[in-house]
Amino acid sequence: MQKVVLTRNTLAAALAIACTAPTAFATEINNFVSIYGFINGQIESVEAKGGATPYERRGRISDGNSRIGFTGNVEVNSDIKGIWQIEGGLNNFEQAGTNDNGQTATLESRNTFVGLQSEKFGRFVIGNSDSVYRSLVGSGSALGGNMGMTVHGVDVFNNTSAQLTGNQDSIFSRGESRMKNSAHYLSPELFGFQAGVSYGFDEARASRSDRSRYSLALKYQYEGLAIGVAYDRQNNTGIDSMMLQRGYGVILNAQEGLSTSYAKAVISYTLPTKTTVGFGYERSSLGNSQFINPSVGSIYTGNRDKTLKQDAVILTLAQDYGDASFLFGYGKLNGLKGINSFAEDDFQSKQLSLAATYKLNKFLTPYIYLTRINNNAQSSTNLGQSSLRSNNLGTSTAFFAPGNSPRAIGVGLLARF
Repeated sequence: MQKVVLTRNTLAAALAIACTAPTAFATEINNFVSIYGFINGQIESVEAKGGATPYERRGRISDGNSRIGFTGNVEVNSDIKGIWQIEGGLNNFEQAGTNDNGQTATLESRNTFVGLQSEKFGRFVIGNSDSVYRSLVGSGSALGGNMGMTVHGVDVFNNTSAQLTGNQDSIFSRGESRMKNSAHYLSPELFGFQAGVSYGFDEARASRSDRSRYSLALKYQYEGLAIGVAYDRQNNTGIDSMMLQRGYGVILNAQEGLSTSYAKAVISYTLPTKTTVGFGYERSSLGNSQFINPSVGSIYTGNRDKTLKQDAVILTLAQDYGDASFLFGYGKLNGLKGINSFAEDDFQSKQLSLAATYKLNKFLTPYIYLTRINNNAQSSTNLGQSSLRSNNLGTSTAFFAPGNSPRAIGVGLLARF
């Protein structure tokens, strides 16, 4: 995306014009600041039916993960630089910054960190930042990052309601996270290979259990080919069995003695015909404590800890014709293997997305899209951005009823600065 470079003395002026005129300043000094971001708005029709509390069809204005950021560096020597970034979400601008859970964003709500960077030794940062499961081997541009529809990645619908990946409610890449209280290291790129590790400290210690989290990732990139593998694990975390029995679907929270992990492999390749193909496989291993009922052979009851498995796949295609792009995506979340009291296939979901974009210039991209998710009885897969809430709207307990199947069709405009 386009960056605006400015000195500290002109930062105030740049803030005033950042969203109106993408002007570039020629002055560069060792200690500099850059401003970047985008506003992404959508007009759409949405609905979700099939569950206990359907979400009736309605029109709305939706935000596509808009943000603004400031970044800079301080040169230590010819190789080492001190780096910093402050990034805030402009999310939910259509609702004055408040989402359907009654939450508001802050300036540092997105990737905000400080650290060191070296061409020889790599990059190390601390703060609030994407794990390498997301930043190095993610679903955005060229496997990592979150560039919106600026570069084709595994998920060519990134930052729209048609998105298939990137959070716990998605079909694929559900292990992606932004870690608070975290440290991250990225190695230098060597012969096309780059590795990374992230570790998130659990300062809150919910239920006295350490929910620390770590991620490992390895990527190989050569010309139009990008391949990545990644692993993510969160300690003392699992499925809330009580919430599941009450009809809330699969909700992960603090569960002492359990763990939840994700492993994935993704590949993206751009052909000479300007066709980009993306494919990914992910396995979720979800900790679960299940109640054992008395039986003919035993009168004893209790809890038995186990790990439930769930696989997901995604396939995407993007075809460029000049400034136009035509996008296709399909994803499937398989049944929850090993679950008791439910059929495994009750937790299955499928999603189909189609879109077309056109770059008017390097700053403005209008687009159209449609997406349809089919959720089985206990699945609550949701829209990738501006997800739906069918119960307790506007409160911190708002949730999406399992079995509801979301649909969205709309037009959007992505404005970069």
